[in-house]
Amino acid sequence: MQRPPEFEFLATPRAKLGESPVWSVREDCLWWVDIEGRSVFRTGGADGATQVWRTPEMAGVVAPTGGDGVVVVGMESGLFRLDTSSGRFTRAAALEAGNMRFNDAAVDSRGRLWAATMEHDYRRPAGVLYRIDPDLSMHAVAGGFFIPNGLAVDEKRGRIYVSDSHPDLQIVWTADLDPESGRLGERRVFARFQDLAGRPDGAAIDAESNYWIAGVEGACLHVFSPSGEHIGAHAVPVAAPTKIAFGGPDLSRLYLTSKADGGEGGRLAVAHPGVMGRAGTPFGGAGWG
Repeated sequence: MQRPPEFEFLATPRAKLGESPVWSVREDCLWWVDIEGRSVFRTGGADGATQVWRTPEMAGVVAPTGGDGVVVVGMESGLFRLDTSSGRFTRAAALEAGNMRFNDAAVDSRGRLWAATMEHDYRRPAGVLYRIDPDLSMHAVAGGFFIPNGLAVDEKRGRIYVSDSHPDLQIVWTADLDPESGRLGERRVFARFQDLAGRPDGAAIDAESNYWIAGVEGACLHVFSPSGEHIGAHAVPVAAPTKIAFGGPDLSRLYLTSKADGGEGGRLAVAHPGVMGRAGTPFGGAGWG
């Protein structure tokens, strides 16, 4: 089993609600967002220098693309292209329903973005999981979520993970994913969090197909085997960890975002847990943008 990760904080801006970390191999950097602070961050892997772009709406999702200087950002009214050289946001796909925003995402090996939405006040299960193809067409593939999270794609086993962080649910599901069509099979319960520290938030897959997920408000990271066995619970130095991402030159770093809590929360942290992640695919594939 992996050794407990020992996190250290990086000298980056403190987020109100840090989320959506994703590593770009091509750019050697970590992209992440501050939802409540309305910002997109780019933190360099070599020097830790961080660039900031202010967003016109709450930004819950960011995904690198294969194009130079272009990322996509999921906000309240849709999916936007960000031209990093000009700082200009251009809406590329619209969300028709009001009082919604994007909240979590993952990209599969075909360059498709799996992104979920939620109501601002999450009073209704109005959240939807979309498959967003490289042509920017949006396809609703699952619904009924209060606070969708935990999105990760396990290509080796042909499955996708998604959770709901709502206190009344606290469930992680998995579903079979057809790589050609992008169709999902029926959801089945993978793990329940009622007896674990925290609620299921953002997640990542390591090189052995283990599923790492943040226990928000539980100061903990949980690790599950592909069969759903709970094989690790690691304390973290923030009360409300939100999501993790494997990164660095050999994908052996573990980056952690969190919510500001009056302590160290909101600061980007990094650890070396002794395991490696998997290289991600940019949205749209190589050369998109």
